[in-house]
Amino acid sequence: MEKGYVENGFIVDLANAQKTSEIIYELSRILDMPEAKNKKVCLKLGNIDLNITELISIRALIETMDSEIEFIQTSSNITEESAKDLDIKISKIENVVPALDINAKKEENETVNAELESALDKIFGEGDFEERYPEEDDEPKKSEASKEVEVVRIEESFDKEEIKKYNKETEKFPTLYIHRTLRSGQSISSEGNIVIIGDVNPGAEIIAKGDITVWGILGGIAHAGSDGNTYSRIRALKLNAIQLRIGDIFARRPDTVNTPYIQRTEYYIPEEARVYKKHIMIYKLHEA
Repeated sequence: MEKGYVENGFIVDLANAQKTSEIIYELSRILDMPEAKNKKVCLKLGNIDLNITELISIRALIETMDSEIEFIQTSSNITEESAKDLDIKISKIENVVPALDINAKKEENETVNAELESALDKIFGEGDFEERYPEEDDEPKKSEASKEVEVVRIEESFDKEEIKKYNKETEKFPTLYIHRTLRSGQSISSEGNIVIIGDVNPGAEIIAKGDITVWGILGGIAHAGSDGNTYSRIRALKLNAIQLRIGDIFARRPDTVNTPYIQRTEYYIPEEARVYKKHIMIYKLHEA
């Protein structure tokens, strides 16, 4: 059966990188994570032009991290030709899930539902997808270092006009509900909002035209407002994402916070990421 994900894969999104040095730095930082060891790396490179020598250096770096390149995704013809010369596969991993049209006829939505089930089966496959969590003695301790984004109480910063604009842009979208944990190497994209009941592991990716809500720990890559809507939000019980994007605004986890796993607890303070003055900020949704 055709799979919509890479077995033992790990997605690394470097589409914003403009120089080879930036790619090398980000790769070194991300692949140093324990969760990224011995993986098939799915490398997203955007439109940067890389020659054969540069791609050889990137591949060598990945191999020194005990991983290998599964494929690259690029919009650059130069990079694509270099990859072909090195027998590196060119591919794309987005799995666009059809969204229900709330104004469509029942028969039309039944067709979309069938396509939706087929798309989700393709992405998740069959079998037991329960995740392994580290034992108490080998789980990294949670870092107390502060994030590079300010964390504030959300009720202190809401602007009524901003809320109206946000609601207008996002409430019109349909919502895709997924009761599954996204494993490393899985990628899912929707033309609406996405709600995941479960975790998003490091090396996984979610892309939504609207909002992203994770009822669990978000540890992978999340891109809300993929069509450029900066009023979209990303929410989770715990935001520990390697990379966040809202519209065309980009933020990554600080070097000082390298914890692929978060200590599970009976109590979380849900968090929300949104754009404020062209920066992504994380807000507490509730504070005791």
